Amino acid sequence: MPGVRALLVLDRKGEIVMSDDDLRDRRLDDQNYTSRVEHMRDPDTLYLSQPYENTPGVFNIKLSMALVGPDGRNNGAVSAILNPEYFDAVMRSALYAPDMNSAITEDSGRRILFVPADPAAMRNAGAAPDPFFVRHQNSHRSETVFDGVTASGEQRLVVQRTMLLRGLGLDKTLVVSLGRNQALVAAGWHSMAWTCGVAWLVFGVTASGGLILVQRRRQVLEDLAEAREEEQAAAAEKIELALNGANLGLWEWHMVNDRRTVDGRAAAMLGYTEEELNVGVVDWRGMVKNDDIPGIEAALAAHLADGSRSFEAEYRMRHRAGHWIWVQSRGRVVERAADGKPLRMLGTRMDISARKLAEAEIAHLAFYDGLTNLPNRRLLLDRLHHAIAKATRSSLHGAVLFVDLDNFKSLNDTLGHDMGDRLLEMVAFRLGEVTRETDTVARLGGDEFVILLEDLGQDQQQAMGNAAAVAGKVLDSLSRCYLLEGHEVRSTPSIGVVLFGAEHHTINDLLRQADMAMYEAKAAGRATFRFFDPHMQVALDASATLEADLRYALQRDELRLYYQPVVDTGGRVTGVEALLRWQHPQRGLIGPGEFIPQAEKSGLIVELGDWVLEAACRQLVCWATAADSAHLTMAVNVSARQFRQPAFVDQVLAVLERTGADPRLLKLELTESMLLADMDDVIAKMTTLKAHGVGFALDDFGTGYSSLSYLKLLPIDQLKIDRSFVHDMLHTRHASSIVRAIITLAYSMDLAVVAEGVETREQWSALEAFGCNAFQGYLFGRAVPLGELAVLPEAGVFCAPSRKLADAMLDTSI
Repeated sequence: MPGVRALLVLDRKGEIVMSDDDLRDRRLDDQNYTSRVEHMRDPDTLYLSQPYENTPGVFNIKLSMALVGPDGRNNGAVSAILNPEYFDAVMRSALYAPDMNSAITEDSGRRILFVPADPAAMRNAGAAPDPFFVRHQNSHRSETVFDGVTASGEQRLVVQRTMLLRGLGLDKTLVVSLGRNQALVAAGWHSMAWTCGVAWLVFGVTASGGLILVQRRRQVLEDLAEAREEEQAAAAEKIELALNGANLGLWEWHMVNDRRTVDGRAAAMLGYTEEELNVGVVDWRGMVKNDDIPGIEAALAAHLADGSRSFEAEYRMRHRAGHWIWVQSRGRVVERAADGKPLRMLGTRMDISARKLAEAEIAHLAFYDGLTNLPNRRLLLDRLHHAIAKATRSSLHGAVLFVDLDNFKSLNDTLGHDMGDRLLEMVAFRLGEVTRETDTVARLGGDEFVILLEDLGQDQQQAMGNAAAVAGKVLDSLSRCYLLEGHEVRSTPSIGVVLFGAEHHTINDLLRQADMAMYEAKAAGRATFRFFDPHMQVALDASATLEADLRYALQRDELRLYYQPVVDTGGRVTGVEALLRWQHPQRGLIGPGEFIPQAEKSGLIVELGDWVLEAACRQLVCWATAADSAHLTMAVNVSARQFRQPAFVDQVLAVLERTGADPRLLKLELTESMLLADMDDVIAKMTTLKAHGVGFALDDFGTGYSSLSYLKLLPIDQLKIDRSFVHDMLHTRHASSIVRAIITLAYSMDLAVVAEGVETREQWSALEAFGCNAFQGYLFGRAVPLGELAVLPEAGVFCAPSRKLADAMLDTSI
């Protein structure tokens, strides 16, 4: 900017925050001016400083604009230090005679510029205002012409004009003065006045008419030129704002002489000045990364071949500081020779380093785990695809190791997820230590990791040995103690291993088989590894088929209820236990031991439990119509998953209301394992159902986590002695003591007791001797369909089988 020596940014205390020449020299300012910065309140006003001599004979004049925040407070100022030498040269050009002088005076009376220069007068800040200036101010006119005698005795003619400068919003009013020696002015024209008077009179009259016409035409042309300049200035301002807003630098290429020039923004992107790049100090080709030059040349060739397509390329350039930055360059040929040869190109350049960095981070996150920085599932699948193809071509075996951390959930629950994340990071580090650089260690998610091993050998046994060696290293490494913020944590892995080679494999099959082998390792006690066995797949397929068939069992009405009688000391049937069977269309009758575990695993146990409860209640209603069977109770086993359903109580009550069954005849059998979680919820549900008449029995008592503390809290009616104690009580003293203790405990707590698994008369007699008065087992009848239930209609008395028949029944399974 002509006339501007430097640009400064000041804070509200007047301290220099930034300058365009990076000097930050305190001598560029004076205390009188900096103290005024915080009082600059109007952002639309330019504040002019007093002249300040920072070096002998050189005066600084500052023009400032206030920086005002949204709250209206002053945050500092931007100042331009004006160059008096520039304005001296401009004003000197108006002096056409050696006796002329000129000055600029502010409204306080102090002169801020003298032409010719007068340093002594500018230093004298306390001098009295010039008499001619005082006369001008007192006249209250914008323009004055005065003559008079100066302090040195010289007769001078002084023209003064007040510069209002409304468009600038200056905080001071300036007065420009121009003076001459009056005697020298008058000497030239006195002798010629009369001679020229007549001539000028004639000429004036003649030229007046023409002058008026010329002046009018000139005014029209000036108006048109001014309007054109304003339009050009507005267009240039818009372009400049657009370039600044988009952070675009301009470049121009003169293709004939291969000369390139850039503007300040384009040069600043690389840390250079405009002059350094435009005078050829730095060769732009040497700044471009060699790997990117072919791409630039290809984009340029495409543009020159097809002028309708713009030139566009992205490449890296060396910054002055030494690092690489990404730039995006766009341009077009704007000038061609008569034969169509390109002569000149114009374009823009933009720094896209931040965008490239973001794209690289996004690409990294797409293929790598954010916590451990290991390859994620997507990258693993890609590498596994290539590994399978490579193994097929080379006949070299590879292996997939599926690693799952044992009891990781417990660590998360006890120490927190931050500790869990830290453990996963350490596991990832250890896996990298025990594997080769060519191997792939990936994290599938949670605490599951997969290791892809390649080139394990052509012989399967050799490959299996190599895979086992790696699995052993992984096992040893991950089983070592972890130190997490002062906590010593031990975590072991369960590892499943599957080999692949020249035969056909799919990615999903390998991962599924490795996962199956990992679960085999967990079933083997954890902290070990297992290879995939094809028999696992057979078992898995059979399990999947069983689950699929089980889902249709309810729809096809394939489920059956079997009933096993419960008798008293006289052998009379007092009730039954409802047991579920599945009448499979191909496999025949299936016992619960085959399908209940699968139903538990798949969640179908809830639907099956609802069906059993509904069918049992409907059977109670049927028995209630006959006097011989109206007294029979119905015991129904309830699974833990079914009982923990939030709506379990409502479902039971809804079934009782829908069927009309007597709730006093319904007995729900619970296992001790159900009582380990959320005891308060268990008691609340049992109490609610108990209030409606439903009874509860504790099944398999003594085999679980028996505790007297919950027995006194639970509203149960009956204890059922597990069949294992009944089976051993005649052979071991401990089993006999346990049975006797359970019976005594039940009676002391006013609970009924039922002995399960009674198979011989000796067991029946011994139980009666211990005081037991309810029995269930093969001796009295196995679980049978409703039509085969052995109950005498006339008395409801159970016909006890002969010893021979009872012994034969012992060989029959349910």
